[in-house]
This record gives sequence, C-alpha cells and structure tokens, in this order.
Amino acid sequence: MCGHGGFVRWPVLGGAERTRETPRMKIVALSCTQKRLPSLTDALLEAAITGVLREVGDAEIQRIRLIDHRIAMCEGEDTCLDPEVGRCTIDDDFEHVVGLAEGAQAMLLAMPVYAGNVPAVLKIFQERLKSFMNARERPFGNLLVGTIVHSRTMLTEPALASLFPWYLRLKNKNVASACFTQNDHQDLTRTAAPDLCVAVGRQLGMTLDGGRSPADDRTALPLAQPPARPRCGDPGASSPGA
Repeated sequence: MCGHGGFVRWPVLGGAERTRETPRMKIVALSCTQKRLPSLTDALLEAAITGVLREVGDAEIQRIRLIDHRIAMCEGEDTCLDPEVGRCTIDDDFEHVVGLAEGAQAMLLAMPVYAGNVPAVLKIFQERLKSFMNARERPFGNLLVGTIVHSRTMLTEPALASLFPWYLRLKNKNVASACFTQNDHQDLTRTAAPDLCVAVGRQLGMTLDGGRSPADDRTALPLAQPPARPRCGDPGASSPGA
C-alpha cells in the first residue's frame, strides 16, 4: 500500500488497482480578536498555522474570524433545548460559522485579553453553542486544541484558565498553550512570541500526525531547561555567610 497525492492505492484480484481518496485533516484557526482589520491576534495565529503545517503539510486550514460574522447574543430562552426545535432560532451567521468547522479534527484558538477575560465576541459564541447541548455531536467539540492568549499588561493566565471549562464541556483536549504579555514591547511580532506560536502549532501537528509517522522519525522540539543547580549538601551549595 502506498500513498500519493492524497490518494491511497491498493491491489485487488487480477492485478488491478482501486483508488480511494484519503480525507485531509481539517484544522479550524479561530481568531477571537474584536479588531476588524488584521491584528496582533491574527499575526500570532498565522505563526501557529505555519507550525502546524510543518508537521501536517496536507492539512486543510479553515480560518474563522468571529468578528467578521453577525453573531447575536443568546436570548436565554432555551428554546433550542426543546427536542422539537433542536436548534437556535436567531437569524444570523451562527449556523454558517458552525458549518465552517464541520469535519475538523483540531483547532488553533488565538485571543486577546479584554477586561481580564475572554473577548465578548468569543463569550457570545460560547453561549450560542449551548443550542447543541443535547446533540450527539457538538460543533467545535472532540477536538485537539492549541491555544494562544496575549494581553497588553497581565491576566493572560486567568483568561486562559477560563477557557478550560468550555473545552471540557465540549470534550476538547488542549495539547499546547502560549501566553504573551506586551508590557514595554511595542510590537510583539518582533519578539520571540511568533516563534513560540510556531511551537504551539508544531505540537498540535505532531499530536495529530503521531499515528501517521513513527515517533523516531520526528524532529524533536527544543527542550528549554534551567541551568543545573547544586544539590543540598554538595560543595558550593551554600554561599559564604548565607
């Protein structure tokens, strides 16, 4: 059996060959910025996409910028949970966005921190996904995820942590995360941030592609380790006068 150009060929009786197209891995790249123009969030997300494509070169990337779609707030009437309705009845772009993610195996999610938490555009989308609570297959669920969070000053870690209840409810598995704080850096794209986003994408790609490539053949990511420290009781473990 051999693969070529997205197809798998295998022999059948009589020496003939049958051809079956193998599905490409689909990865959602979800940008949760509230800026309508290209933004830092999108730049960091593109770096992560570059990383995942290094590991899964034939992957289909479905980019979604939530702010580019009309997604109204949930009205909280729970009509969607009625088995006879089974869907959200608000007329906007929500179902279209859900359809864009159909068939995905993984997701890269990038977001800024607004008011110490997730952006409103993402929170609204999370609440609208409640309409699939009783569905057998939940959109944006059962995915491997790589997450990127950035802020101007702080609170990236609490904002990242606020995503995990949502991931757990959707049965998603976060395999890599990166948090960046701008602080005195005028442009995060001129720091190590894009390289770390590439690493997030590569980790996601390696996890996705682990079944297709033997682990021994993979290029290992560099391991960041602190310098060796003397053990308690070793000479030099304590400085004079300490």
